[in-house]
Amino acid sequence: MTALDQILRDASLIVTCGPGGVGKTTTAAALALAAANAGRRVIVVTVDPARRLADTLGIEGSNDPCEVVGATAHPNGALWAQMLDAESTFDRMILDRAGDEQRARAIHANPIYRSIAGSLAGAQEYMAIERLHQLWTGGEYDLIVIDTPPSRHAIDLLAAPDRLVTFFSHPIYRILTVPGRSFARVTNAGSSAFLWAIRKLAGPKVVEDTIEFFRSLSGMEAGLRQRAAETAQILRSEHTAFVLVSSPRAEAIDEAAHLAGALREGGFPLEAMVVNLVSPTPAPLGMPSPRDLAPGPLKDQLDLHRDLTELAADEAREMGTLRTLAGDVPLAEVPLLDDVQDLAGLTNLGAHLLAP
Repeated sequence: MTALDQILRDASLIVTCGPGGVGKTTTAAALALAAANAGRRVIVVTVDPARRLADTLGIEGSNDPCEVVGATAHPNGALWAQMLDAESTFDRMILDRAGDEQRARAIHANPIYRSIAGSLAGAQEYMAIERLHQLWTGGEYDLIVIDTPPSRHAIDLLAAPDRLVTFFSHPIYRILTVPGRSFARVTNAGSSAFLWAIRKLAGPKVVEDTIEFFRSLSGMEAGLRQRAAETAQILRSEHTAFVLVSSPRAEAIDEAAHLAGALREGGFPLEAMVVNLVSPTPAPLGMPSPRDLAPGPLKDQLDLHRDLTELAADEAREMGTLRTLAGDVPLAEVPLLDDVQDLAGLTNLGAHLLAP
């Protein structure tokens, strides 16, 4: 049994991460499908706004879990997929946690909330964390597979729970949510110089909306803080496995090295690495290549053979860096395959991922 086989059987959460353009999303989907074929109830969630996951699985993109019909013939296995939408997830969280519908509507109508829910940098990461917590505590699935955004954004996602806990402990948040303080008293407070600057640049209405938004969250603070702390523990749990995906290209390896360092520094369990899109080494010609060959089809074929051989040799050297980076972490190599566009392609990719 390979390391990835063991992970698919034992883990409750798999997080795939890596540089962009290395087949990370299809790797996540292939692992999820393989686990479903082994008899587990699996959901794969993509935080990447691209539609590749939905297209490959043949489903409509939805913020609600969508079952992939016909994904597995195993009697106990099933596969769901979800395309995370930050704004819808944010709205649902507020509705669930506000305590009453009237308060939820007031928060939804707040201009600052609408800006945060739809466009604020980091909203996608925070909502991915919120959704992960919902799925984990819901207990509906044996395995959750999270497909993260490319490297730098993935680090933001993993740090989101810790940042949220820190935010609720920040003195500025405390100032904004002190009960009984009027708008004027808060904005004139000496410790709120940054609010004075915002008021001067954007006008008092923006500051007032901001204060009102944070005050509306204050009653939910304990719950938000608790879930963020719990999610931070989930991501570092012994039941969680991070799978780092790269390609044998130098630029991808540089990003993978940065991400591997961030995972280890953050205490996240890196359990496997995948090097994807590995070029095959052409079979030797069995004879010396003729010199001074006249232009034509034969020369073109010999030049192509030489170029492919050099490319494979370059990748082999780069993969030495990946093996050093992996250390004791198992590393799976996957050859360059035809573009994976459907369940059959995902099944083929899964076979290569789990091959001895």
